[in-house]
Amino acid sequence: MERITAYTPAYNVSEYLARTIEGLLAQTRPFDEILVIDDGSRDSSAEIASSYPQVTLIKHPVNKGLAAARNTALRAARNELVASVDADVVADPNWIATLLPHLDDPKVAGAGGILIEGVQTTLADRWRRARMAQEWGPQSIRNPRFLYGSNNVFRKSPILEAGGYNESQRTCGEDPDLAIRLRARGWELVYDPAARSTHLRHDNLKSVLDMYWRWWKFGNQAYPNGISLRSWLGHALFIHFKYNFLVPAKTDLHAGRLDLLAMDFLALGYMPYRDFRLWRNGTASPAP
Repeated sequence: MERITAYTPAYNVSEYLARTIEGLLAQTRPFDEILVIDDGSRDSSAEIASSYPQVTLIKHPVNKGLAAARNTALRAARNELVASVDADVVADPNWIATLLPHLDDPKVAGAGGILIEGVQTTLADRWRRARMAQEWGPQSIRNPRFLYGSNNVFRKSPILEAGGYNESQRTCGEDPDLAIRLRARGWELVYDPAARSTHLRHDNLKSVLDMYWRWWKFGNQAYPNGISLRSWLGHALFIHFKYNFLVPAKTDLHAGRLDLLAMDFLALGYMPYRDFRLWRNGTASPAP
């Protein structure tokens, strides 16, 4: 039986981390190694990870971003098969056992499962589920656009041969970027919704809008060469209005989800505002 490493990138996640680690320890197919990459946390995340004797803690002295934490895990992993579960995610007990058979196919570089939004308390939580679902639906898919980093397992060597995760993406967008490079090298991916995990994250209006903007900026690789006033205006008028407001707002209106429609209006103002701040600061890579 092939040995497997699991890792969790952690940044100020003391609220969730213990449940994430315990989910990894409860797998019906045990991991041979569990890593927690503490990415410069200022809370007790490192201490929580250290309290589990089965866990190896690796610490970044400063925050480097999610992509860098993933690269650290890949370099440190002893095994070729490396599974990733985000620090606010709990994997079902059969999660890794469900994904592993897909890697029996030598053409497959990685497999990922569905992420269920477990917290739907606030309007921001419900809007996150509607706008930022980390799943590809109820059916298995050969070669989805990419595998969400929240829960997946990869062969290590194809990622390293492709250059690792793009650390300029920081906290969003590293997954689509990696999938493009793997596919260019002939590798395939598999999405299997039978492999289930639960998202523990909860949001307020500010936190969900901030994450939505980062998904757009990094996930769509917007402004890769910097932002000009002209490109800011173009995105505000055509991209944000059409794709980040008009299309989803029509869906919410037809479905009678007026609470989500109100959030759509907030996003319509917030997205150009964040782009304007990016232009004013003269940088295309804001800190997390």
